[in-house]
Amino acid sequence: MIKKEYILLVLIFALVLGIRLYFAFQTPYFSHDAYFNIRQAEHIRETGLPLFKDDLSYSGRNFLFQPFFQYILAFFNLFMPLNLVCKILPNIFASSLIFIVYLIVKEITKNQDAALFSSFISGFIPIFFAETVNSVSVFSLVIPLMFFLIYSLIKINKDEKYISYFVVSIIIIALMHASAFLLIMAFLLYVLFIKLEHLKQSRAELELITFSTILVTWLNFIIYKNAFLIHSQFVIWQNIPKELLGQYFSQLSILNALFYIGIIPLVSGMYVIYRYTFKKKNRNIYLLMGFTLSGLFLLWFKLIPLKTGLIFFGIIFVLLFSKFYSDSILFIDKTRFSRYKTLFIILIFLVFIFNSIIPTISYTSRIIRETPSKHEIDALLWLKNNSGEEDVILASLDEGYLVNTIAERKNVIDKNFLLIKDAEQRLEDIKKIYTTHYETEAIHLLNKYNIKYIILSKESINDYNTIDLNYRTDEKCFELVYDKVVKIYKSLCRMEEK
Repeated sequence: MIKKEYILLVLIFALVLGIRLYFAFQTPYFSHDAYFNIRQAEHIRETGLPLFKDDLSYSGRNFLFQPFFQYILAFFNLFMPLNLVCKILPNIFASSLIFIVYLIVKEITKNQDAALFSSFISGFIPIFFAETVNSVSVFSLVIPLMFFLIYSLIKINKDEKYISYFVVSIIIIALMHASAFLLIMAFLLYVLFIKLEHLKQSRAELELITFSTILVTWLNFIIYKNAFLIHSQFVIWQNIPKELLGQYFSQLSILNALFYIGIIPLVSGMYVIYRYTFKKKNRNIYLLMGFTLSGLFLLWFKLIPLKTGLIFFGIIFVLLFSKFYSDSILFIDKTRFSRYKTLFIILIFLVFIFNSIIPTISYTSRIIRETPSKHEIDALLWLKNNSGEEDVILASLDEGYLVNTIAERKNVIDKNFLLIKDAEQRLEDIKKIYTTHYETEAIHLLNKYNIKYIILSKESINDYNTIDLNYRTDEKCFELVYDKVVKIYKSLCRMEEK
């Protein structure tokens, strides 16, 4: 007979997945950044290989990335349309986190109710839910695998089969994303905590952590060695232009954390960290604290984007909350307030609804509204059918991948800055093209990048605070060839330099 807890767990999974798919299918399109992974999956499906050398991005460049996630998308594309794969599969991956949270919490607390409650909360972490619902994000799989890795490390001293699970998981993560370095730092901090508290550490743990450190470091060096040679230490910041660094690596604030993570996991998690740092010892809590401190370190030095860091924090603090919850229930049971235990649980659940579920729905709705509209997609399809194959299309930074994937034309810039030596100059030049009042300056820059068409969309209007091209006075140089909600101008003039 199936246990009641397993039925509840499946129902939680179905609820979370159902809400995710409801939002994902609100639009037939995807978030702007998703189109990089979509195009890579299409290329793998057609050729069997990732698109490492791309003639369209930046009008011709090389890519450096780990393609395992894109191979998974391409594999499932063998059986169903890619659009459907990209809507459903990442949300299944992300929803699977509730099972892993359940296993970890049950191991840490030995409390079934805490495990079920924490798994439910993990399904509605605002930042993780919203950022993976329609973006075909690699983190939809990386995050569950990372926390399965934590579970395997906790279990290896009890069952040797988890050694194999650990090894397979770390190899897959290393083949998917450079964020595997966060794991390594967390594991090393965990070892440090164990040494400082004079706790016994198994040989298997040390060997697995050593293996992971060597594997991740070696693999990333092999993949990104050319980037190191070109950008030196700036490769750590992915060669992102200084103008964008403040947006990509924002300062962490309590208000940000409260909104993106939720007040209950954050406050209770901080209390658990304090308690187990100064008053009690628990090796499993030290493992979670290692992740917290490594994330804080990487955020403080702007080595990972704010949203990426908050995703990790959100899940770690849910796990820490589970310890707070189970300890609180045990404490209440020993006092005269035991009769109010149900009221305590209901109160926590109500606060969770107002501070996690409602922000999750609100944030996800905003993300869906920011998805490219039908007007933008139609404009790009018009370019695909009415422009030359070698034509260069100018669009805003966020629309770079769309130009490559939907219009199948060359762009001037997109969000992948690795191996691009003039990324900062390009960003500045594009801003000038959209905002300058001088026709000669615009023509000079358009000629510099061999730009044939300029897209003026809602995205570019918002990014550059303009409603039209200020210098478009001579129709002989700038022909309006597409005029709907989105405008497209054709550049016709050249400037000869003596």
